[in-house]
Amino acid sequence: MKNLILTTLLLLSINCKAQSPIIDIIDDDGSQVNGTYYKDINNLLNPFEGTYIYTNGSTSFKMVLVKKSLQYNSQYYEDLIIGEYQYIKDGVQIANTLSEITTTYLNQRNHKIEGNFLVDKNHRAWKCPSCGITELRLRTKIEDVVSGRFATLIMRRTTEGGQEVMKIKITHISRAILEEGMPEPLEFALPVGEFTLIKQ
Repeated sequence: MKNLILTTLLLLSINCKAQSPIIDIIDDDGSQVNGTYYKDINNLLNPFEGTYIYTNGSTSFKMVLVKKSLQYNSQYYEDLIIGEYQYIKDGVQIANTLSEITTTYLNQRNHKIEGNFLVDKNHRAWKCPSCGITELRLRTKIEDVVSGRFATLIMRRTTEGGQEVMKIKITHISRAILEEGMPEPLEFALPVGEFTLIKQ
């Protein structure tokens, strides 16, 4: 009898999980329904994976991006891109979080680059006249470990001269919090603007 009860409970829990709604990330309206799985059904995030480097003299910005599937964030499940970076300015390393790319957090959105919001060519934060009508770019968040501030990071995978590249724009930096008696907040230390990174 005990085995029958355990088997019944196991089947019920499997059935409950199977009943959780699955929504394609392209159809995510931001409602974030508890227990839902926001799934990358058509693998639209896959092309963004990889290692990309921007260099200009002794300044460089390197990103490593990885797709994570079925990640639970204490409310719902999702597929997303996570990443880490290294920024060297005029030969001086400003920040390097690359060693954290293999860290598994309880919530994978704790990585310094994270997101899964796909945007079209007319997205207001970075319009893209040269993008195809059906082309999608990826909007994520990037955290500056020096100042603790965040910014929007929009990415576009494309090809230039036969080379796979990632065009990015870092924009919309979060405001610093000013508190009486506290030291002046640090400036955002990562590069801001548009850059082209070469896939390695």
